[in-house]
Amino acid sequence: MINPRTVTSQDGNRLLMSREFAAPQETVFRAYTEREHLMNWWGPPTWPLDYCTVDLRPGGIWHYRMRGPEGEESWGKAIYTTIDPYSHLAYTDYFSDADGAEVPPGMDIDIVFEDHGNRTTLRSTTTFASLDDLQKVLDMGMIEGLSETLDRLDELLARTAV
Repeated sequence: MINPRTVTSQDGNRLLMSREFAAPQETVFRAYTEREHLMNWWGPPTWPLDYCTVDLRPGGIWHYRMRGPEGEESWGKAIYTTIDPYSHLAYTDYFSDADGAEVPPGMDIDIVFEDHGNRTTLRSTTTFASLDDLQKVLDMGMIEGLSETLDRLDELLARTAV
């Protein structure tokens, strides 16, 4: 189910998303970039992470596995391109296999963390090579999965001081 607090729109081959969190900018950025936090919220509730490595530097890799309710696996790999603590993060994201081999379609993700004191607005722009590539991930339930994932982040931020 899509939480109405997750605002999405489409602009050509770009998917735009925003969501406000009741946490400071640094806290939200750290939750997005540190392994110990990602393990507690990344992925929809029925597809949580059970494996994750993070090498947070330009050219570094975030490699992760989500495990489904029947034991299915979904691997992902991101290659960081821009890291501006605590305001900006950009990476190229792919589906992958366990060894990190990239599986198209890839997508360029650009995230801005807007500081509003004890609140942060996260604005994400995901750019695909084509409308067809965007449609493939939309058909897979990307918007619903992302909304559920951000719900989990919201819950984590509400119960802990990341």
